Amino acid sequence: MKRTLAWAGLVVAAGVVWSAAASSAGAQERPYITSRTPITILSANDGVSHLRLNAQLQRDTENVTRDSITVIHLGPDHPPIVKTVYETVPNTIGGSPYMAMTGDGLYGFVTGRGAEAETEGVNGRISVIDMASAELEVVQKIPIPNPSMALAHPDGRRIIIPYAEGFRVYEMRDGRCELVRDNQVGRSPGSIDINRAGDRIIATGGGSGGGRGMHVFSYRDGEIAHMAEVGVKEGLPRFRSPFSQRFTPDGRRVLVGNGGGSGTKGTLDDLLIIDMTLEPPMVTGVVPQVGDGVESLAIHPSGRFAALGILEETRINAHLTYSHLTVVDLESETPHILYQITIEAIPEGIEFTPDGTQLYVGLTAANHIAVFDVEGKILKKHPFVIRVGHAPSSMALGPRFRR
Repeated sequence: MKRTLAWAGLVVAAGVVWSAAASSAGAQERPYITSRTPITILSANDGVSHLRLNAQLQRDTENVTRDSITVIHLGPDHPPIVKTVYETVPNTIGGSPYMAMTGDGLYGFVTGRGAEAETEGVNGRISVIDMASAELEVVQKIPIPNPSMALAHPDGRRIIIPYAEGFRVYEMRDGRCELVRDNQVGRSPGSIDINRAGDRIIATGGGSGGGRGMHVFSYRDGEIAHMAEVGVKEGLPRFRSPFSQRFTPDGRRVLVGNGGGSGTKGTLDDLLIIDMTLEPPMVTGVVPQVGDGVESLAIHPSGRFAALGILEETRINAHLTYSHLTVVDLESETPHILYQITIEAIPEGIEFTPDGTQLYVGLTAANHIAVFDVEGKILKKHPFVIRVGHAPSSMALGPRFRR
């Protein structure tokens, strides 16, 4: 049976929150989380990752928490408005934990793999969510083989999804998600990102049958073509499992974790820095040993620093669950770690607000989104959180829809 949680504001017992709006308005105090401008957050929650007691003890694969989606509306003058709906959207992470919504905030896109996501005999699907509907209605289920996470093009209209054969580009037209172009490039891309100019895509894997390297593709009006393989400057670490890369705002560099997005390895991953001004692009810098398992990263809109979600110890059954955020300075000639923050396990989706005043971090094992105010390069954690569905695993952030 479908289970839903009603629209509700975030209820808190007591306390004061330092909101972005408050700090800019002379330390005005509000007993709830606000944002300076209206925004919408879409969280996809991988219920199978939430090990219910009976499922753990009896290995009962039927008695598992169902996948869910949560939509949150934030603004400067009201508590968070939160809605969670279970069992309508299968969510299985493939690639980095970043998702997509249209530039008007009306539609969200979640990819899924495997038996639960099978549609029309294909082992994966795209779920298109009407985020303005009362029950977060899934308006389309589009079959696609082995998809990774969806990426929004900077034009706000088109959605790019890497899959088994390359990249598919979609666009919302009159409330329907239509295929613009199927770019079968003879490669299997994994995590992807696109620059603000919207003309370059960088992908992990990307080699014939996958691979551990990184490749650059051109983008023009839905057409995607391979340009170059990313090189590595002599003496720097080779690619061993790059994951969750992102362009800096100026598009001149790409940051990428070099550990496959896996924690509890007993080794410390490096953060690699790719110079995109070179032909071909090349790894020319490294921030060594940022943590055990770089799962995701967000670059501040100013380009001055980045926040990395580090998984660390994730053995939930052994009750060894703790994680970190690592903040890296990007202004200095040699980028370096500024500081690290202990955080509840397990940080996956991570996004700065467009104005750079806040950072949101989805925490899989804690079942909530943590909120940080940004003061200079310092992240200050809110005492309040945003409760979402069980095991949030990926996140998209966009404007408050207007229909």
